[in-house]
Amino acid sequence: MQMRPADMDDIPTLVALRKQQLIDEDGGLQPIAEIDRHLAEYFASAMADGSLVVWVTEVDSEIIATGAVCFYALPPTFLNPTGRVAYITSMYTKNEYRCRGIATELLGMAICEAKARGCRVLRLHASENGRSIYQKAGFIDSDGYMAMKIG
Repeated sequence: MQMRPADMDDIPTLVALRKQQLIDEDGGLQPIAEIDRHLAEYFASAMADGSLVVWVTEVDSEIIATGAVCFYALPPTFLNPTGRVAYITSMYTKNEYRCRGIATELLGMAICEAKARGCRVLRLHASENGRSIYQKAGFIDSDGYMAMKIG
């Protein structure tokens, strides 16, 4: 088993795994929109400009897990004077490789990257499958967000 940073050649696999993650987290519902092109464009752009760092885990040259951290900025606050935020995303391990500590190791890499970039706030949305991994790492529930669809 080998972990490494993802590169541009990995984008088709990153797209496929991200789609499978979304399907799995939605209880197996089938996609309602075609997002392959949008995902590929996002990965290419964000990886190129450094706003997204992705790691992959390989077994026999097959990518079996991913983990990523997306960086963005909000207006500074007293608790976050730089405004920099790290968002943990695309944490996914193929079913047959789960419960082996892979996600925990990928999460640790994302946390280290966020610290190295001076982020004081890490955010994520946890699926039921991943909740315990994040809690063990020190994440706590924070339901202070509201959302609105505008289109």
